[in-house]
Amino acid sequence: MAMRVLFTMTAARGSLTPLLPVARNLQESGHEVAFCSAASFRADVETAGFRFFAAGIDYHMSDPAYPHSLCDPAGLVFPELAGLERLAWVTAHVFIGLIGRSMLPDVVEVARRWRPALIVRESLEFSGCTAAEALGLPHASVAAAANCALDHRATLAPALAALRAEAGLSAADAEVMPYRHLHLCFSPPCFDGPEAVFPPTAHFFRQPVRCDHSVRAWDWFGGHEPDRPRVLVSMGTIFHRTPDVYEAVVGALAAEPVSALVALGFDQDPARLGTLPPHIRVEPVLPVAELLPDCDLFVTHGGFNSVKESLAAGTPMVVIPLASDQFYSAERCAALGLAEVVGPAARTPAAARDAVRAVLDVPAYGANAREFQKKIAALPPVEAAVDLLESLAG
Repeated sequence: MAMRVLFTMTAARGSLTPLLPVARNLQESGHEVAFCSAASFRADVETAGFRFFAAGIDYHMSDPAYPHSLCDPAGLVFPELAGLERLAWVTAHVFIGLIGRSMLPDVVEVARRWRPALIVRESLEFSGCTAAEALGLPHASVAAAANCALDHRATLAPALAALRAEAGLSAADAEVMPYRHLHLCFSPPCFDGPEAVFPPTAHFFRQPVRCDHSVRAWDWFGGHEPDRPRVLVSMGTIFHRTPDVYEAVVGALAAEPVSALVALGFDQDPARLGTLPPHIRVEPVLPVAELLPDCDLFVTHGGFNSVKESLAAGTPMVVIPLASDQFYSAERCAALGLAEVVGPAARTPAAARDAVRAVLDVPAYGANAREFQKKIAALPPVEAAVDLLESLAG
C-alpha cells in the first residue's frame, strides 16, 4: 500500500545527497515523498524532483555568510575547538539547540497537515524524530556524516532532552529516541574499525553508484597524455572556499607527470590560481562520482559523500581535512590504508606533493581501495533499505 514519507534535513547539499537514493527508491515503489528544511533549500529539493515544505530558521550552508546569519541573532559564539570536538559542540548547540528547535513547530504542523506514515531524518537533523514521537509516528535516520553510523545516544541525550521538552515530551527517552526504530548507514561497518559501537537498530547498505554513461573520462581528460596517472581534485560544495588549499594542491601537481582535473567551486574565479600548466584543467564543477572510476587518485577534503564515492569506485585518496567530520574520514582512511593525509599544519605544496607521490608510487593504496570496493559491493542494495522502511511504517 502506498504511503507518504517525510524527510527532514539540514539545508546542505551534502546532506541531501545520501537521502536521494532512498527517496527515489521510495518514489519508484509507488510512495509519495516530501522534504522539509530551511526555505532557501527549496530549489535544491524541487530540482531533484520532490515536494518541499519550509521549516524553521532560513539559511543555506552553501552561503559563505551562513554561520553568522544563523548564529549571531541567537547569540551563539563558536568556541575555540577543532575537528570532532567542534562538531560535537555544533551538533548540540546549532543542529539541535538552534536549527532543531526552530524547525520543530513547523515539522509538527507539516506532519499534521500532510499526514505522513513515517518520518526519515538526516542524521544531523533532530526535529524529525522529535516531531514523530510527539505525533506517535515511527521514524528512521540516514547516516550523513562520516562518524554518524556510530552510537552517539549518550552524548546527544542532554541536548535532545531539552528539544523533547519543547514538544511536551519527557526527558526519560532522550537517549533512546534518535535511533529508536531504524538507522540506515551507507558504508561497511569495517570503515569505523573493530572497536566501533553502532546503535542496535543500525543496518548497512551499499553506497549507490551513479551510472550516467554519457560522462566519459576522455572528454574531460582529453588532450592530456593518456599514459599519465589521472588525478581528480575537489573540496566539495561548502569548504571549497578555504584559503590556500587549492593553491597548495595545484602547486603540488604543477611539475608532476600527471593529468589533473580540478573542481574549483561554482562561485570561485580560476584566476585565483594564476597561470597553470597544460596538464592541469580547472572547472567550476565536475561530475566527480562519474569520473572517479577512471581516476588513479582523488584529492579531497574528506567530506563523507566524496569519500564514499571514491571508495565505491575503488580509487585511493589524498585527504586534506578542513573541518567537521572530515577529520574522522581522514583518520579512518589512513588507518585502512586507503589514503595519505595532509593535516592542518602541513597544507603546503611540498606536503601535498609528497602525499600524491606516496599514493601513486605505492601500489598498496590502490589495492586496498579496490578491496574496500568489494566490501561495499557485497552490502545489500538501497532497495533493501526501502523494504525496512515499508515494514517500519506498516
